[in-house]
Amino acid sequence: MGLNVIMLLESDRASMEANKGHLKREGYDVYTAASLKEGGMILENRRIDLIVMGLILPDGPGIRFCSEIRARYDIPVLFLTHLDDDTALIAGLEAGGDEYMTKPYSHAALSARVRALLRRVRMEKSSMTVFAAGPLQIDCSKRKAYAGGGALPLAPREFDVLLLLAREPGREFTAQEIYSMIWGSGQFNGRTVIAHISSLRKKLRKIGENAPFIVTGQRKYYSMVMR
Repeated sequence: MGLNVIMLLESDRASMEANKGHLKREGYDVYTAASLKEGGMILENRRIDLIVMGLILPDGPGIRFCSEIRARYDIPVLFLTHLDDDTALIAGLEAGGDEYMTKPYSHAALSARVRALLRRVRMEKSSMTVFAAGPLQIDCSKRKAYAGGGALPLAPREFDVLLLLAREPGREFTAQEIYSMIWGSGQFNGRTVIAHISSLRKKLRKIGENAPFIVTGQRKYYSMVMR
């Protein structure tokens, strides 16, 4: 299969070149683009295993670009941004982003997130399990959850959280455990977990009264309960 191929898509060329040099030293093949147009051309002509991109590009918002490529490609997306608020975080997740890093960050932290995302993709491709969680049908190979004949509109990490909790209903997970199991190593970010849990809860409630729900315990743990 060869080296994993990463596309860096960012308007800050100095940051992009620094990240490129680091990732190449880590053993990755790296392409760079400073605009959405350049990024689109690379996707059309190269196999890309992971996209690392900014939220704002000279020719448009990265969130919109993420939504467009999510409809065509099954490629994980890691957003890099100076923004640090829940609105930007949730918008990136809803657009199909898998991970979110706020600047400044270390190259070691970037490498950890990249490895975690690529590892998750490899695990998903080797899993072909379909199982029921109450009225939900969860298809691990397609990374889809179905209810009432339709697919839930889950962001990639929302699906990961759902899968983790639904595999072991009733088990108590702390936010740090969830973060470690899904996002891999790196600095723990509780806000990321809380945002995903909150969004997932809203989508589960729309299924109806028979849907599984996520409870928060007094010791700040999360678990899934089947009705």
